[in-house]
Amino acid sequence: MQEHLKTNILNFKWPNSTPTIYLSLEDIEESHPIHWSKFSKQIKEAFPDTDLSNVEHIYTTFTQEIPNAPSIKIDLTNAKELRIYKQFLKHQLKTYFLEKGYIVVKNFVRNVQVWIPSKKGNTADYNLYYKFSFKIQFAKLTDLPELVVSYDGTSKVLTKSIQDIEETEYIKRCVYGQKTFNYQINFNTEDKEEFYNSIDFSQAFPIFNLQLARALNIPIEKPDSSKNKYQKYVTLISNFAKKYLFTEEFKTLFPFKQDNFIDVPGNRINHINPNLGLLEFGKDQYGNKKTHLVPKKAMNMFAPYRRPKAPNIKFFFIYHTSHKKGIKSFYSNLKNGVEVTNTKKKYFHGIESYVNIKAAISKEHFIEFTNENDPIPEIVEKLETLTFNHDNIKYAAFYISPFDRFTPDPYDREIYIRIKELFLNEGIVTQVVDYEKMIVNIQNQYNFQFSLQNMALAIHAKLGGAPWKLAVTDKKELVIGVGAFTNQGENRRYIASAFSFQNNGLFRKFEYFDQSETDLLAGSICKAIRDFTSVAEADKVVIHFYKEMSYEELKPIIRGMHTLGLKIPLYILNINKTEAEDIIAYDLNWGKKLMPVSGTYIRISENQFLLFNNARYPNSQRYADTDGYPFPIKIKVSSPDEDAFEDADVVLELLTQVYQFSRLYWKSLRQQNVPITIKYPEMVAQIAPRFNNGVPDDAKDALWFL
Repeated sequence: MQEHLKTNILNFKWPNSTPTIYLSLEDIEESHPIHWSKFSKQIKEAFPDTDLSNVEHIYTTFTQEIPNAPSIKIDLTNAKELRIYKQFLKHQLKTYFLEKGYIVVKNFVRNVQVWIPSKKGNTADYNLYYKFSFKIQFAKLTDLPELVVSYDGTSKVLTKSIQDIEETEYIKRCVYGQKTFNYQINFNTEDKEEFYNSIDFSQAFPIFNLQLARALNIPIEKPDSSKNKYQKYVTLISNFAKKYLFTEEFKTLFPFKQDNFIDVPGNRINHINPNLGLLEFGKDQYGNKKTHLVPKKAMNMFAPYRRPKAPNIKFFFIYHTSHKKGIKSFYSNLKNGVEVTNTKKKYFHGIESYVNIKAAISKEHFIEFTNENDPIPEIVEKLETLTFNHDNIKYAAFYISPFDRFTPDPYDREIYIRIKELFLNEGIVTQVVDYEKMIVNIQNQYNFQFSLQNMALAIHAKLGGAPWKLAVTDKKELVIGVGAFTNQGENRRYIASAFSFQNNGLFRKFEYFDQSETDLLAGSICKAIRDFTSVAEADKVVIHFYKEMSYEELKPIIRGMHTLGLKIPLYILNINKTEAEDIIAYDLNWGKKLMPVSGTYIRISENQFLLFNNARYPNSQRYADTDGYPFPIKIKVSSPDEDAFEDADVVLELLTQVYQFSRLYWKSLRQQNVPITIKYPEMVAQIAPRFNNGVPDDAKDALWFL
């Protein structure tokens, strides 16, 4: 079926006459700064008596005339002045919606964001707002200016003011009038202190966050990941555009070429051959390789690619006294499979059959505790009395948690981290099981089998197995992934690197660091390069980075490669999710489901691409909602080597590699949109820094974090 891809971009016309803007050396009332990087020749000539070489900013009131002040007519053929024109258009956007009475802020990439109050979804505790942002760009996909309209999700603004809240330590961002501010303000400037002193706390309303909601006993809704996000996203931006943008008043500012989002130009669309995402599973009894595109289907037919090396595996449980009875039913389902009615199909026949291992229960290692709010002392005391036979047996512990991840008390949420670290130090991997969810699942055997499949998959990988690998591995490449996780409570970011060799996707080793430890990160990357090139000749080194890599981060890596005498190309892929910002695309020719075929990629600017990773394959007739509808990821490809892109095929090879690595996630059978080179390090960075004594060295080549 022929695809019909549209974007969330509106074309508007170049102006017949560009605006004249007024300039000032002083920061006068209602003026806006122009950074020195935008000082064009025309701007410098407007101040003939002033040396602007050491001036960081000049100021403009845009089209509002300043008596006796110099002015320029913006030249859109000048790159610096085009950036000023973009600044002018952003100012017009902000002013337009402020005058309409809406909250207008900058989103996290500093684009204009408008908050539209919802008519539904409001409660006694909060009012709901839909957030839409605008990005202005020039001739990226077309030859016209482009207005990117994005849906940035929702915010809930509490109906209680700051004045009426005692637990102010949990307040973060607040709405005050038509703006937002951070209540935990850092008084590093006089302006910030002056603003803080001007706030009327009875008119300032906190924005919902989990900690504050728990403190105020506001019900917390669990996110529904099963819904088609494309449908919601497209409906919302379409309705927003019709109501607020396709009006005569708004079009005086942005004269749209047509009142419709544009199609993706055909010459920007390409597709990765789905067979390059083929996965290899275990061989059959005759030694024949077994391959498949879809792990969810393949795992019901084939054995895993490689089972854990330990022939003797034993499971034991860590549980609260009140949960003792539930364990028997859970283990029976895990060991023997579920019981389903004749009208429904049984997919899970037990963990041994599903992941091709032999495992037994180890009752002598069961740990029962009585204090569910502080079980660690009891667990430690009992653990010290136990003896493990690590020479002959590999152990996996199931922690039956009394709390889910939405539990109000942060200490309760940390218990599993303490338990994971405690047993990892003993060389034992752990698997958390939410007790309440387990009981509900046991009562619905058909659905429970899918949870057990994912659990069996993760345990298999944690024990050292490899459920599957890439079938197409004809390149000798070192792929290094760097991901990050920001701890919101600490407001601190941690980064981690995961190594994979020869493009087969099999995990090698990881390290993790604080965000500031860029030299240590570079050192670990250089060590991985040295270790690889000492045993094999690499065609290229590829780094998948969670953000755009700065020169300061790149410099020690280049220096390290020179020291090693390596003359192979280095490529950097900046890989970002597009969950709530920037450009997306959707397929109008796939009913109302809208998600483009997996492997579709769109060039959205020079060496920047959207890549769709999902479970929709060409000519597939049926698609299960449970497979999800992931948004595309945005990839920027760069290299410090001048001739790195002389081969026209290299970009396709790099995008294909990302596509392949998104198929190697072993925590769930559900297709991921982000490759494991970003996903796995993010998971490590989320857990490892919360350990008291760090990750044991012998656990840095294992997937205990799944």
